[in-house]
Amino acid sequence: MQFADAFHFSVSQQDKLNSDLAKLHVVFISHNSHIELCDDVGLFCKIITLHDFENLIEINRFRKIDAICLDYDSLGTKTFDFLRKRSYQKSLASIPVILTTQNADTTLEVFTDGGIQDYYVGCLKNRLFALRFKNFIELHCLRKTEPKDEPVEQFDLAFMAYYDKLTNLPNRLLFQERVEDKIRQNVYNPLDFALLFLDLDGFKLINDENNHKTGDWLLGQVAIRLKNCLKKEDTVARLGGDEFGILLDQVKNQETVEKIAHRILYRLSTPYSYNGDSLKIHVSIGIAVFPQNGQTYECLVHKADQAMYAAKKNGKGQFVFAGQ
Repeated sequence: MQFADAFHFSVSQQDKLNSDLAKLHVVFISHNSHIELCDDVGLFCKIITLHDFENLIEINRFRKIDAICLDYDSLGTKTFDFLRKRSYQKSLASIPVILTTQNADTTLEVFTDGGIQDYYVGCLKNRLFALRFKNFIELHCLRKTEPKDEPVEQFDLAFMAYYDKLTNLPNRLLFQERVEDKIRQNVYNPLDFALLFLDLDGFKLINDENNHKTGDWLLGQVAIRLKNCLKKEDTVARLGGDEFGILLDQVKNQETVEKIAHRILYRLSTPYSYNGDSLKIHVSIGIAVFPQNGQTYECLVHKADQAMYAAKKNGKGQFVFAGQ
């Protein structure tokens, strides 16, 4: 591991790299909402402060993360969990990490096996931290590759690749990536999760009898209601047409899934008021649970899809578990 030298900080180097440093985005993760960094840090990079690890991958899709700084004092053992998960997240594994603590008794060498590139012990308001931090990103970010000018349209292109333009939900591609991420994580943290495939009953009739604007509005309302049925850790995606997919994170038992499925059936069947008209639809749901119904994305999707069509044959407006 190459450690940054806090005092190797020449004026000529600073002048040469200032313009490149200003482009860098550094994510600082801490559970302590009152923590403060030295003001000088903001002079040479843009700090994005997060209170957990959940949105890191999403942020990195649309705004390149150049470095990650972890506040060990507030994160505690969750630091180990993140470093372990980072090692098999392709989009995060190459981002350099510096770990900080204000506790001189912390044995930070143990984190070198987790892939951190540097660590700092001391007060984060101190200018020494700014010097050390600047040398860290110069060493591990600027010298890793030559700076590249990224087109302004990059964010829009990335959004179009992974999100549905009509509902702003993840699309099929992003849904697949998230499911496959959960499967990989299960190697280290075995927890069941469930896939739900949803098909709207009665949507085609409404779309045909009215204009497409009505159908588009209805799909947007369905997306909102689905998100309100789930936890923030769960994922709801529009897979295409009037089909939606849901990834339920950390499923404890079948009763938990049944409760959520009943909630979705009720919420989506409640009439929608549009331009004075009352629109009524139902939904058929197929459910596959990992690992009981499959241990690959393709297998889980196939089982959930089969269960969804079984629900339709049973009279629509119902849910069916795979294998039942």
